[in-house]
Amino acid sequence: MTHSRRATDAAKQGANEAAKAGQDVKNKAASAAEDVTQKAKDAAGKVADTAQDLTEKGKQTAQDAWGTVKDTTQKFKETVVGNAEDSKESVKKNTETVKRSMNMKN
Repeated sequence: MTHSRRATDAAKQGANEAAKAGQDVKNKAASAAEDVTQKAKDAAGKVADTAQDLTEKGKQTAQDAWGTVKDTTQKFKETVVGNAEDSKESVKKNTETVKRSMNMKN
C-alpha cells in the first residue's frame, strides 16, 4: 500500500468515525429533546389539572358564599318583617287603648 493510499484510507476512517460520532451526538440530542418535550407535556398536564382543581374550588367557594348571603338575607328579612308586623300590631293595640281611654273621658 502506498503512502497516499494509507492517508486516504485513514482520512476515510477518520471521516467515518467523525460521522458516527456526529450521528451519536444527533441521536443523544434528539433523545434529550424528546425527554424534555415529554417532561414539558407532563408538567403542562399537571398545571392544567391544578388549574382545573383551583377553578372547581373557587367555584364551590363562590357558591358557598352565595348560599350564605342568601341565607343571611332571608333571616334578616324574616326578622325585620317579623319585627315590623309586631310593631304594627303594637301600634294598633295602643291606638285602640288610647281611643277607649278618650271615649271613657268624654
